[in-house]
Order: sequence, then C-alpha cells, then structure tokens
Amino acid sequence: MSTKHIEHVDLPLKDAQLYPITELRLDLNNPRLQTGADITTDSEELVIEALADIAALDELVTSICTNQYLNLEPLIVYSANGKSPFKVLEGNRRLAAIRLINNPALADSLNIKVPKTITPAVLKSIKEVLVYRVENPDDARAFIGFKHINGPQRWDAYAKAKYVTEWYKKSFGSIGIDEIAAKMGDNNNTLRAYIYAILILEQAEKAKVWTIKDRYPARGRFAFSHLYTALGREQYQDYLGLTDGWSNTPPLEPIKKKFLSNLGEILSFIYGSKSDDRENLVKSQNPDLKNLGLAIAHEEARLIIRNRGSLDVAMDALKDPSDAFHDSLISTNLKIARAIELMPKYKGGRDEIDELISQIYEQADTLHTMNERKKSRGKKHGA
Repeated sequence: MSTKHIEHVDLPLKDAQLYPITELRLDLNNPRLQTGADITTDSEELVIEALADIAALDELVTSICTNQYLNLEPLIVYSANGKSPFKVLEGNRRLAAIRLINNPALADSLNIKVPKTITPAVLKSIKEVLVYRVENPDDARAFIGFKHINGPQRWDAYAKAKYVTEWYKKSFGSIGIDEIAAKMGDNNNTLRAYIYAILILEQAEKAKVWTIKDRYPARGRFAFSHLYTALGREQYQDYLGLTDGWSNTPPLEPIKKKFLSNLGEILSFIYGSKSDDRENLVKSQNPDLKNLGLAIAHEEARLIIRNRGSLDVAMDALKDPSDAFHDSLISTNLKIARAIELMPKYKGGRDEIDELISQIYEQADTLHTMNERKKSRGKKHGA
C-alpha cells in the first residue's frame, strides 16, 4: 500500500500528541496475527487482509464513519532512528481501519463496506491521530500485554502465548514467569502453561519432529488450547519426561533429547500430520484429549493409535472385553433407533440404501446367531 510520506515531523518521547496518519506504518509482525494459521504479512495490504479476518475491522470502520475517529487512547509508536515514519506497536487495528476508509477499493476487495460519501468531519478526524512515542519497544511491552492478554481487547490464546514467550526469552535469566504475570495482571499458572507450550512447540520445530504447518487437517486456527491443556495432565507429562514439575524459569528447550520422538508422536496424535498422512485424533477437547492421554499411558492402546487405529478402538483396549462389547452394542442400538425414526421420511428407491440395510440385517443376524451359541454353551457349562 503506497502511503505518501511528508517531510520529517518531530515527535517527542513520551508525550501524547496528534500526528499525521501518513507518517505511521502498520507493524508487519503484529502479535495479534500470531494465530497459528499460515498467514503471510509481507506488506500492509496483507496485514490489513489478515486483520479483516480476525479483528472485526468492518465494525471499527462503521463506527469511525458514523462517529468520527475518537482520540480516546493514543497509538503507541516507535522508530529505531527516532524519525518518521513510525511503526505502530499498539493500535494496528485502528490504523488498518483508517487505511480502509482512505482506500475504498481495498475495503471493497475485503467485503468491508465504506460509505460512498464520507463527511468532512470524519475525514478530518483521521488525518491526524493521537500517538505516544516510546524509545524502545520494551517500554510498551507491559501495557500492550495487559491490554490484550488480560484486558478488554484480548488476543487469540496463541497470540497471547507467543507474545509473553518472546518477552520471557528476551529477558531469559533476568526475569521469571511470576514477574511477567504480575505485570500482566494475569494468573501465574496460565502464563506458565502458555510459555511452556510455546517453548515446546518451538523445540519440536527445531528438532524437526513436528511443525504447525504440518498439522492435518490444516484449515482454521491452530487449536493451541489442546496442547497447554494436555501438558497439564499427568499422562502427557510422563510420556514427555516432564516429571520435575513446572518451573518459574523454564529452560528454552523443556523436553530432554531422548523424549523428542515422543513429543513428535503426541503432537501428531493431537493435531495430525500431513507429511505422515495421519489425521488428528482430538476432534473435540472433551473427551478426546483425556482419552488420548489414557491411551498413551497404556501399552496396547498406544500401539493401536500408533498403527492408525481409532481412539475409540484404543479405548476399548482399556476396558474389560465384555464391557467394551456392551458399550459397542449400546452405541449401535442408539444409531439403529435413530435410523428407524428417520425411516418414515425416506421415499425409497435408492440402491445404495437398500444394500446397506441388507448388510446391517445380515450382520445383526450373525450377531444374534453367535450370541445364541454362547448362551447355549453357558447353559451346558452351568448344568
């Protein structure tokens, strides 16, 4: 996106004041964009496109066009040399909305409605906006983190986790999770789970045992909560060698080398692996995540899922054979009962349905015959 650059305009440090919108640039590495999805943000246009998908830009555009831009809170900006143009560290959503108002063609391409006629008052309100310049991005870290991690405009969990983990890594050895949590106004345990999960994901990628881009299926946002919830369960901790408990200052590579293959296996079980043509076993966190943990801790069940058996089959290995058989019958009975309920609406005449019903009948007849034989044997042995 071409943004006309005017002559240098001084902007003092730590003093909120109005500043030309032409001298501001979107942050191409905006933490809000860290959702785990494969997003390209090499230009302002691509950043705006990504924000339109995840940050409800249409609502903000409508609000500004209706009420004008309100300078209730300054954008936080930074420049390495102290001169314009300045990168926006906080306020990218607002800047993106203003860009769309000034570029109706781009807005239209993203299906965001901008009024054909915009009042002079609105245009004047977005010509200059309130900004606050910091000397170093770290000076804004605590404020941004509080606002988007525990405040009113929260980011996606994965974006939050990436942000606090980068903070922890840059301060490694000089700050612990407790101190970060205090500055964030957040729960220590929550941030600890976030940071451990991100460090473990980064370690998996570095060791080439699994990567987010390899998850299968890869559509939609990355289900980050699956991982940090799993890491809180004993079965997963044991399988990954995380038996020392959670530290206030975790190592940057929490998983010992001998457990890295186990890490790749667990991530593939939870999220799938495109390269291994393996679909994810965790379709919904409850009860799949719990059941997967139980299966991992049981040798036979673990072999079943390792060899591409379903999670249901693996869970049967944990039960008494009679109980597993009984559970299967209950599930089958409920599905057949549902089919009978729907039968009156079926008009008939579909060959594939006729064939399927014949197969079900034959299998039910076989099941009945085998059960009668077992009953007969049972009576003989009891006589």
